Amino acid sequence: MLIRLVVPHMEKRGGGSIVVVSSLAGYMPFPALGPYSVSKAALLGLVKALGPELRPHGIRINGVAPGLIRTRFSRALWEDESMQKRVMAAMGIDRLGSPEDVAGIVTFLCSPAAAYITGETVVVAGGAASRL
Repeated sequence: MLIRLVVPHMEKRGGGSIVVVSSLAGYMPFPALGPYSVSKAALLGLVKALGPELRPHGIRINGVAPGLIRTRFSRALWEDESMQKRVMAAMGIDRLGSPEDVAGIVTFLCSPAAAYITGETVVVAGGAASRL
């Protein structure tokens, strides 16, 4: 709904860039978080579907799919050191991500350096498995 509202304004100003925040869970469902994983997979599809649709209007749309990032949302997975070690081992990663790790990719996707990228989602997950 937000994209539908912002696109006309972006068209008037000559285009722009949209970045949708999905999750690694969209590629690799997390146990006990089925609805969350499904909603994040839907965002992956939305980015793919809207890429070609928005391109003729000068609007690029891409996504970012963070893995385990040290935020309040994921606190239950990293606050307890033994839990953190188990989760990291299961994901095959050697450290937690930081919000800055994700922000750097978002900045790139919004920049002119990414002018030839649309309809893609960048996984920021420390090498965790990320394909369906």
